[in-house]
Amino acid sequence: MNLININNMTQETVERIIDETVDTIIDSIDEKTVDYMFEYGNYEETDDQFVEDLIVFKQQVIEELYNRMKK
Repeated sequence: MNLININNMTQETVERIIDETVDTIIDSIDEKTVDYMFEYGNYEETDDQFVEDLIVFKQQVIEELYNRMKK
């Protein structure tokens, strides 16, 4: 679905805006999830268990974001 008024932009510009925004959001999710895992969890180092848990947390965060955006 293309609802963006691209009269003043090329498709390349639209894709760049979307791509940069997604990259920024992913970086922020990574950074904040790690911060909160150390702050609230029982983690002292980034060992294998930490990495496995981080993957699960990020997936759940993204699912929750999607659910909230659908409302």
